[in-house]
Amino acid sequence: MISKKRLERRHVSRLVNMYADLDFWLALLKDDDWLADRAESLLDEYENELEVSLATFIELFLIEARFAFDRERAVTAILELATCDGDPDVVYQASENIDEGLNTFDAFHAALSGGSIISSDRAYDGLSGVDRIRLEPDENEGSTA
Repeated sequence: MISKKRLERRHVSRLVNMYADLDFWLALLKDDDWLADRAESLLDEYENELEVSLATFIELFLIEARFAFDRERAVTAILELATCDGDPDVVYQASENIDEGLNTFDAFHAALSGGSIISSDRAYDGLSGVDRIRLEPDENEGSTA
């Protein structure tokens, strides 16, 4: 069990950082966002304190078609200005997986898989660096349902 003292220390350390959601990053990334000036001001105020998570990048990748920005450049810009609770390599790998044809969710699943994934989704077949372990039974096997 986590001690109360440890939880208090964790809570205090969390107060030092400022989590920035995608609205903030879009205001900085887009050419003509109405919140750009405020975002720039907050960027100056919270410099070296900004945090993001993998959820930020998943959302970014989901909406990228609506806005004109380069996905990889956006990822690099965000990671230069904020710390990420996950492995940045996962984000870049997910981006490459999207370039290979996966949708955003499958791209992150593959990037997080460590090289093997149990799935019935054939989208992973032929993806470099990922072996799909078939969830579906072989055609010769009967259904166990």
